[in-house]
Formats: sequence, structure tokens, C-alpha cells
Amino acid sequence: MSLSHKRPLTGFGKLFNFVVIWCLKTTSWGMPLLKEIPPTINTCVLIVDDNGEIRELVSRLLAAEGYSPLTAAGGEEMYEHLAEIRPDIILLDVMLPGTDGFELCRQLRADPEMPPVIMLTAKDDEIDRVVGLELGADDYIIKPFGRRELIARIRTVLRRASYNPVRPTRGIFHFAGKQFIPAQMEIRDQDGSTIPLSSSETELLLAFVQNPRIPLSRDRLLDLTKGRHSAPFDRSIDSHVSRLRRKLGDNGKDPQVIKTAWGTGYIFTCPVESM
Repeated sequence: MSLSHKRPLTGFGKLFNFVVIWCLKTTSWGMPLLKEIPPTINTCVLIVDDNGEIRELVSRLLAAEGYSPLTAAGGEEMYEHLAEIRPDIILLDVMLPGTDGFELCRQLRADPEMPPVIMLTAKDDEIDRVVGLELGADDYIIKPFGRRELIARIRTVLRRASYNPVRPTRGIFHFAGKQFIPAQMEIRDQDGSTIPLSSSETELLLAFVQNPRIPLSRDRLLDLTKGRHSAPFDRSIDSHVSRLRRKLGDNGKDPQVIKTAWGTGYIFTCPVESM
């Protein structure tokens, strides 16, 4: 079945939407949730969801927290808003009529100037999360979600989107008989062979070689990489580390270069020399 068409709501679907709405109503309206971290004035959030009551509730919640909400029932209305204003973040439901959220996310990511995207889904399914990740979503919230979780995730994504660490793109890093050249996005072995890296792998390896022998949490690795342009989910760091290990020739079952720091994240164990 094509993802671009939404099934009519069944009795279960209607009940599920009722649960989502009930969760959003569990805290008194007008009471700011996290007053100690106020949003930037006029921070605009575009809510794209075909359920009118959910749009209204989320909009009221965000307004009470100091955000400027906009709403759209689907992709067409979303693009009408984007033609007039550039929001700071988009909340995008997956199951939309017409063009679904996955396709809309893919279209948004084709333009690097588009704002970060948090996808909303009723499915706690790893495949859906992986699809959203691969399409470039910045975070993923499973319905029904609590109001505090929604606000916290919006603030986290906005923080990462604005985080712009200054890192050297020139120079060469030497470790374990290899050369890492960030500007060329590649690793060179002693025999002269070249191993190309993706942009995410380059950013991740750069974070490691600039912090050798220091345990780094997944959150810290996210902050050390390109904020919203890096992987948005904690566990996606694990996937990037696995791919990086393979390219480094590091045995995934007994890694010696990038070791797992249990309860923390990862640690790059090799001494590093830079030129």
C-alpha cells in the first residue's frame, strides 16, 4: 500500500486520538512548564497535523510557553506558510492525507535552508524511526506524548540547530597507522589506500580525534557534531559508530580503536597527532 494515502480512522484510531488529546490536556493551560529556559522571542513553530483538535491543543500549549505557533492540516497548507514565513521548527505528523510526512520530510531536507523537523507518529516501530532518520528528521516523538516531553524536545532540537562549533577543517590527524583528512572526508592507510567517509562519519571521527581517550556520551557526540545536521536520535550514534568502526577496520565484537564506555557512550582509545 502506498504511504501517500491515509486509511480512514477506525474505532481504534479515534480512541487513540482521544488518548493523545487527553495527554495534552493533563496540565492546566497557561502554566509555563519550564520557565527557567524561555524560548527566544517570536520563535515560530509550524504544526502540521490533520487532526484539528490536536493542532489546536498543541498550538495553545506552545503559545502559553511563549512560542508563536502556526498550523497546517497537510502538505499544501504547510507550503503555503513556508512561502510567506520561515518557521524556526516544524512539527510534522507522519500519517497525513495526500502526501505523507515521510515524503514531506524528504522534500524539506532537499533544501538546506529549511528549518529542523520533529516527526510525530503513532507507531513505536523501529523501521519508522529509521526511515525518519534516513530522511533527515531531527527528532521523533511517539504519540501519545506528554506536554513536558514535547517542550523539552523542541528546545533540545532548537539548541542543536543553533549550535555551531568551530572546528578545523584543514590539517591531518594521525592515529593507529592511519591518516584522517577531514577536508577531503577520507582516511588513508599505510599502504596508500583511501577510505571515503560520509559527512556524518567525518564529523563523528573529527569529534573523536579532537577528544582522544575521553569518554563521550551520545548527547555530547551530538553536540560535537553538526547539531541538527547530525543524527538526531541517541541510538543513531550507535549506527554511525558501527559504520565508522568497519571503515577503520575495528572489530565490532572486540573494538580497539572506538570502545564502548558502558553507561556513558564511547571512547577513542588511540593517541592522536595532528599536523
